Amino acid sequence: MLHGCSQTADQFREETQMNAVADREGFAVIYPDQYNARNTYQCWNWYYDANTTRGDGEAAVIAGMTQETVEAEGLDPERVYIAGLSAGAAMVPNMLAEYADIYAAGGIHSGLEYDAAETSYGGTMAMTYGGPDPQDQGTQAYEAMEDYGITSNLPTIVFHGTDDTTVYPINGHQATEQATQTNDLATDDTDDDGMDYDADAVNDGYSDSYSYTSYEYHDENGRSMVEKWMVDGMGHAWSGGASGGEYTAPGGPNASQIMWDFFKGWTRSE
Repeated sequence: MLHGCSQTADQFREETQMNAVADREGFAVIYPDQYNARNTYQCWNWYYDANTTRGDGEAAVIAGMTQETVEAEGLDPERVYIAGLSAGAAMVPNMLAEYADIYAAGGIHSGLEYDAAETSYGGTMAMTYGGPDPQDQGTQAYEAMEDYGITSNLPTIVFHGTDDTTVYPINGHQATEQATQTNDLATDDTDDDGMDYDADAVNDGYSDSYSYTSYEYHDENGRSMVEKWMVDGMGHAWSGGASGGEYTAPGGPNASQIMWDFFKGWTRSE
């Protein structure tokens, strides 16, 4: 679980209430903590290749922590998942592609697509206007996997608020489309639209405080491999998080539980 800018790992743990889900469902969670010596605002540096490519910088540290925890706690190495908020979420598609041999699925909450920017300024621009063409980024993510000889599917769930003015909603749409393209290629090494950005199921719903629409993108066996949840009127906050949190939207659909429900259906070998 990767926190956002101006957050600590402890704050993210408390605000998402993911530990409560873990206690109910029986899984372990780690919360890597960025520190201000690496970024003044405690952001993960998701826009620099030196921190987002395999074997380098922060990506290598996060992957290393993951593997050490799996080994130390005797966890199932085929059922390891990664999720984040904001800058943490922007790291997720990079981690999925660069370390497809570790992570079985990912959750992007108020984040961006794979390799959405190359500089700090570019990152700021992408947060407002979106990144490069998501079809191209989806292909690049797959090519990165090919370089490492690991072309497994990368099930992905995206959450985004329609009123987010920190990471604008275009990024939620792009992250979803990029994931459908990557998974289309990963399925059979062919860009044949076996999975595409036309939703196979659309569901409208209501939580305590927000309405929302969820979109499912199915694989060729009819399984929901990519999902997008757009929460109406929600800003830059974790949906369904703790009351009083700085970056939470209490009363929204419970993103922590919904992400876990999505993750637990996938293993890395599939």
